[in-house]
Amino acid sequence: MRLSPDLRDLGPSELEAAGGLLYEAFARAAGPRGYLPPWASAGDATEAVRAGYAQDREGAIAAEVDGRLVGVGFVRRRGEVATLGPLATAEPKRGVGSTLLDELISRADGWGCQAIRLYQDAWNPDSFALYAGRSFAVVDVVARIERPAGQAPKRDSSRGLEIAAFRPEDLTELMELDLRLTGLERSQDLTALVRLVARRRGKVVGFLGMTGGLLGPALALDVADLGGLVARALVDAGTHATARLSTAAPTAMLAALGLGFHVGEVGLVMSRGIQPHARPPQLYSLVPEVL
Repeated sequence: MRLSPDLRDLGPSELEAAGGLLYEAFARAAGPRGYLPPWASAGDATEAVRAGYAQDREGAIAAEVDGRLVGVGFVRRRGEVATLGPLATAEPKRGVGSTLLDELISRADGWGCQAIRLYQDAWNPDSFALYAGRSFAVVDVVARIERPAGQAPKRDSSRGLEIAAFRPEDLTELMELDLRLTGLERSQDLTALVRLVARRRGKVVGFLGMTGGLLGPALALDVADLGGLVARALVDAGTHATARLSTAAPTAMLAALGLGFHVGEVGLVMSRGIQPHARPPQLYSLVPEVL
């Protein structure tokens, strides 16, 4: 039987419940197919919810039935592009996900966004059908890559690439490069996540975000520069590393394998509305809605 949930803004007192619902829903979908959810625990999912809510609560939506939380979804405005997700329901195939998705799309349209992007786990045919049924189309295939802790690869310092720690004064150039290559305006994410900046002849040509062994978002003008940033990050992290690699650049996967990564699973970036004008060599963030 389909449910008819009431939709409202997610409240600050509900973040832990929302994190628990997200974790349980993704674990329920992933486990039978032999995959792990995006978060190691309900606590990790809650922290991700808290971080996103602190930056932008306008697109955090709750679905409830008889006072009971049955679904949560998130959409964030990044200039003319909105990024959507995560989205989850406590009871699948009851119509709650469709209702939430329609409301998230409506909010993004109301902001005047020209496109909406999301990350979709390729192992989940149900969510693919849900998004495709709302005119989301695949624009990139993403490899979730992993590298065990161990000796970091030697970094090729040729071609004049200079990599240094992020400084606040780098932000303006990073934002300009990011907007030009991705169409996203995400200054808060860059400030919070970027750790390394690559320059050539004084000009920014790439950057890399990192939280422990989680790499991304990152992008560069060419695959070799992205590889140099990742190699440097592996030296700094010194631990097991995980990233979501765009496979749009023909040699990106070869470069990742050369750095000792292996493919753990595959995902998709889907877009509704105006398609991305470029797909640079990049790592998508492991925070689902930070594309």
